[in-house]
Amino acid sequence: MNEASGFVLNRKYSITECRIRNILWYIVECYTILLKERTLYSKKNVKQNTTIPFEDYLRNRFIQDYLIKNKNLLKQKVSALEEINFLYETQKEYIDSLDNKQKPDKIDIYINKLGLRDVWKENDENIYFAIECKRIEKLSDTTKYVGDIEKFTNRGYIDIRLPFEGQLAFIENSSITHIDAVNEINKKLTNKKTIITDSYLTQILIHKEFNGAYLSKHKRNTKKQESFSIYHLLFDYSKIVVD
Repeated sequence: MNEASGFVLNRKYSITECRIRNILWYIVECYTILLKERTLYSKKNVKQNTTIPFEDYLRNRFIQDYLIKNKNLLKQKVSALEEINFLYETQKEYIDSLDNKQKPDKIDIYINKLGLRDVWKENDENIYFAIECKRIEKLSDTTKYVGDIEKFTNRGYIDIRLPFEGQLAFIENSSITHIDAVNEINKKLTNKKTIITDSYLTQILIHKEFNGAYLSKHKRNTKKQESFSIYHLLFDYSKIVVD
């Protein structure tokens, strides 16, 4: 790679990362609104009145009642995100590096129309940011959380996939802090030989009212072994989820 193409690539990634951080700021802003509204979700009511798994219910409510409802806050911050979409359970395709087969990829939170068409030279509808969600009721649930990191590393994506992924945790136990969860996740990553980790979860500032944001860096288990980053948002849902 020559100096000029390297500059273009770095600029492309820099602009993209800035856009992703603005979206993450907005997601956290919606979480602060949820807290201020003192929203409650009853596991009992969801079980009695729906057939929706509780993790999906929490995700759906967050998208429908907050991410979609308050989009004007994001538009005011970044005009290029005027048409941004927040969807759930969108399905794309990937090549599994373990058996080289094409498989469906169900995405928990699918965000597209990121205003990056000119940067990536691609239709804006095809450029998307994916976030996977997990409930954490006990520390052992971090095993499933790490499982999503492993999925990211093992998948060779067919459509454009940004070098940035997202993970969101709903921590439902008041005795578990985001620090506890992250320590456990990092411990598991240390022992997980199938995941190439360049940088373990490190705390970052995304929003001035939130300290549960982290960043980690890994490599895909594909032939090219591309580097990518994961942004982690660990939300305290211990006072939001009730029995």
